[in-house]
Amino acid sequence: MSSITESPFQVPRDDSKLLQTTKTSAIEYKKQISFLFRCAATSALGSLMLGYDQGIISGALVPIENHFKLSEFQAEMMTSSITFTSIIGSFIAGSIADALGRKAALMIASMIFFAGSLGMGLAMSYFTLITWRCISGIGVGMGLVICPMYCAELSPKSMRGSLTSFNEMFINVGIPLAYLANLLLSGTSPDDWRYMLISGCLPALGLLLATCVLPESPRWLIKHGKPEQAEAIIKKFIHPSESEDVVRRVCKEVMSDMRRDMETRVLRDSIEEYTRPRWTLAAFVAPASDEVASWLDVFRRNRKVAFTGMTFAVFQQAIGTDAILLYSVRTLTVYGVSNETALLTTLVMGICKLTFTIFTSTLVDNPSIGRRKPLLVGGSGVFCGCCIIAISGAFPSSTGSGLIAGFLVFMSSFGFSYGPLCWLILAELFKGQNRSKALSLGSVLNRLTSFMVTSVYLSCLRWFTLTGTFVGFAVIALAALIFSAVSVPELAGRRLGSAAHSSVMSRNLSCISAQSWGMARAPST
Repeated sequence: MSSITESPFQVPRDDSKLLQTTKTSAIEYKKQISFLFRCAATSALGSLMLGYDQGIISGALVPIENHFKLSEFQAEMMTSSITFTSIIGSFIAGSIADALGRKAALMIASMIFFAGSLGMGLAMSYFTLITWRCISGIGVGMGLVICPMYCAELSPKSMRGSLTSFNEMFINVGIPLAYLANLLLSGTSPDDWRYMLISGCLPALGLLLATCVLPESPRWLIKHGKPEQAEAIIKKFIHPSESEDVVRRVCKEVMSDMRRDMETRVLRDSIEEYTRPRWTLAAFVAPASDEVASWLDVFRRNRKVAFTGMTFAVFQQAIGTDAILLYSVRTLTVYGVSNETALLTTLVMGICKLTFTIFTSTLVDNPSIGRRKPLLVGGSGVFCGCCIIAISGAFPSSTGSGLIAGFLVFMSSFGFSYGPLCWLILAELFKGQNRSKALSLGSVLNRLTSFMVTSVYLSCLRWFTLTGTFVGFAVIALAALIFSAVSVPELAGRRLGSAAHSSVMSRNLSCISAQSWGMARAPST
């Protein structure tokens, strides 16, 4: 009889000293939490770029429509174009991060977004504007993949939930910052939308400068045969007060765990393996080696894990998240809310989303709460928010106030659940060999779904009315909630990538399905 268990860790915190006591096997040591949080926050600036763009375009859309005399279709294409090209960024991010490192990939993403933001602000025609917006999307897509990957690979498992949640947290930091910039810049000049778009250069420049002092992912260094550099970074996790013997033992233990995750072995042909072409059809479908996984290995090695992760990534956007973020000001003004009130509402909406994301990040590493409870509670709230918006459309006299209430409930619930947990769960589902490509594919599907929703949102409002559109979103939100309850396993406290083992995933899903229907079923042994 066999069983797979995780060592129970007692994790007392001392926030005043920024230390954490953790037990790794028989080794007890203090962690330098300030270093870990600084690394996670720096890398998460890449996610801030997405949030900032979503917030900025929400306020800039109406003046851009007036300036270029855009049709409804042109407005949809201009708004959603960045989402479409972010698919390209997401698709190439995994290979770039594997080849050049997580740090270099973040720097490339920041430079692309900087150039795109500057070009959008200086655009003199609709074609030029949409071209630069497409370029920005590549940087956004890369950042959306690399940030959670870096945080998950750097984090100890006792802190992985909170640190990986920085990805969604910084998206939500970017949204209210952009809404605030919209409020401050609106009406300052006839071309106020240009200043709004150019302001996107600031987070990109901040990421570029901050990444210069960011350490490389130690797991990537181990994978590429640089254990000495990886060990030097791991030592920074450990407080200087620890003895040399403890430092040595902890480094050995952590590096052993990282090697198991990345499945790295020292082979004589490793250099040849790492330098082989990656952009050919053969590389896409080639059988897996010990060092490099092909794209199809994401599905070949464990279909249940792949299906769960990819479907979850699709649901995160199919519920209408980006449609509300990108078109919130326009939707509110169309249904009777003043422009000033609409801008203020979006600012409050962004703050609520950020607040609940931070709250979730403090809960998910608690063994008694984990990932699933916030996911199911927040998913229920998302469904309720869609219902409130749909019902408000049936009462024209109170549609504006109903929209505001529904938007706030929706975004608060999303910030508590699907927002921070989507990328954390994806990063935890897959082993290191498949993680970068799995996150890339998940982000591609996520961005593709977002593009499909945002490119027809305004047309859906005209064809099906507000009520019909959000009844559709409510049905999808209910399906996402049921899927999460039945298919998403609890991964809190597990070794990174442990769910990639078929037996573990099968037992998790069978137990979850039984518990969801109130049946007591013991896991098979």
